[in-house]
Amino acid sequence: MMLKIERLKFKFTLSLKFSIVLFVLLGIAVALNGHSYRVSIHVIESGIQDSYYQQLRFFLLQLDNQVDNLAANLLELEEDSTMKQYMNTTAPEDLFDIHMLRLKLYERIKLQSASSNWPMEISVFLKSRKEVISTRPDVVYGDIASIPKMDPSKGLWTYEPGQSNSGSYFTMAQSAPGYTIIARFSDTYIRDMVNKFQQNSNRYTMLYHPAFGFIGNPPSDLGDWERHLDWDGLQESGNRILNVNEYRVLLSYAPVESLDWVILDWVPLEKVVSPVKESSQFFVLGIIAMLAIGVVITALIYRQIQHPINELVQKLQDIRSGNLSSRLKAKHRDEFQDVFSGFNDMAERIQELIEKVYEEKLRLKEAELKQLQSQINPHFLYNCLFYIKNMAKMGEDEQVVAMALNLGEYFRYTTRLENPLTTIREEVKFLRNYLNIHSFRKPMRYEVCISEELMELSIPRLFIQPLVENAIIHGVERSDEAGEIRIQGAFIPGGFAISVEDSGDGLEPEALERLHEKMNLPLSPDTGCGLWNTHQRVINLYAAGSGLAFDHSSLGGLRVSIRCITKHQEEPYVKFADC
Repeated sequence: MMLKIERLKFKFTLSLKFSIVLFVLLGIAVALNGHSYRVSIHVIESGIQDSYYQQLRFFLLQLDNQVDNLAANLLELEEDSTMKQYMNTTAPEDLFDIHMLRLKLYERIKLQSASSNWPMEISVFLKSRKEVISTRPDVVYGDIASIPKMDPSKGLWTYEPGQSNSGSYFTMAQSAPGYTIIARFSDTYIRDMVNKFQQNSNRYTMLYHPAFGFIGNPPSDLGDWERHLDWDGLQESGNRILNVNEYRVLLSYAPVESLDWVILDWVPLEKVVSPVKESSQFFVLGIIAMLAIGVVITALIYRQIQHPINELVQKLQDIRSGNLSSRLKAKHRDEFQDVFSGFNDMAERIQELIEKVYEEKLRLKEAELKQLQSQINPHFLYNCLFYIKNMAKMGEDEQVVAMALNLGEYFRYTTRLENPLTTIREEVKFLRNYLNIHSFRKPMRYEVCISEELMELSIPRLFIQPLVENAIIHGVERSDEAGEIRIQGAFIPGGFAISVEDSGDGLEPEALERLHEKMNLPLSPDTGCGLWNTHQRVINLYAAGSGLAFDHSSLGGLRVSIRCITKHQEEPYVKFADC
């Protein structure tokens, strides 16, 4: 039997569970390492794919802006007033003026040529004068015959590959009936821009055209990679991962519509993810080392942890069984000393709270008994009995029967303690008995206007009666005339409201404000006990925003409303149904 107990203790110790968890984590880490590595590579490749593509799109935007600026300079020159004036001047009267105008046009052409980061060579062929004005000294008017034909569907600029020692250029021609403007810029500007963009040695960026080849630095270590290029498939921007000679390569591409070329960006993924492979290996080794160290530490601190925990569990079981005086002896000089001290303080506090709750329950029972005694008011009962005696002497048997029935129903309701809750329908029935009793002694009228949907809601017993009693004592009975009391109820946003109005003298605005403030203060001799008790019951039973509200009544007296919020209130406005 003892051996079995020892086995059970050994099986469920915290240190053993901790060791098992460590070994399980080690097995899971080893088993899932391959899968996590593949997922990591996939995530990294996806991130690189999106990042490099966005960088290429940004480079394309810069290149387009630069080329468009060159085209815009050419179009601006075409609309220049000096050029139009020189073309439209045909009278040779003043050769000096014509020469000055030509010189001015030449300066304008030079200005447009140098107004961009990429200087252009601009030549203006004037057909009517058979002359050419150009920034190039080797251009003659006869060169107009060699101007290439422009195809707008293939971009604004046409590529002219260089011959032997001459460079390659992108050319744009703008023709009109009286002139032809030729502009060109060297492809070295694009090469420099590509080289500046290609700061990462792991990527190869270039411009590609199947007829002219590449502008930039094509990769030399990927073998026969050009066969993977499909010109028609490169006409839409995108990217994809290719297997080129056993290498995984990210190819991003975007067409340059104004040049009719395509930007290519090759990124060998093996070079990019190689640090991830090394990091993954070191990560696995680190996990194994930490788990091994954890096992050693678990074995070393076993005796320092298990025994204090067993003591704590034992005392917790004592507290659970009802032995609230059970305490721990703080024999340790480590963190368990604070734990034991905290446990002892908690146990002492729990014991005090339980004793306090027990005392509160006793006081609550006493309060309920006093509330019941207050409802069995001797003065109220004496008045009712004297009324019955006087009516009996006068032979008013119907009045005697009515008073007796209403009085009996009144005390039956107030002394029913088995259920603290009732429905509004039952409460209204009780209020009718209560008002009938008072109407026998003093003539008064009353009306109850509560929607049928509200009648079945549950409320505490004697919830509305204090408001009716206040309306009778402080409103109706102070008047010599027959009084009137109106009871209304309706749903409001978030809950419901019940109001009691009287035809008394009412209160001044300052008195209403003071009465509202007294509801939230401790009970004092000059505060209505019934109203204060009802207000406290409402704010404790219902949500925020509940309580008593005071206002002037249309009957001339005071209107007291009980607002009961059962959920979030959206609107503060309340409108009762007309009776």
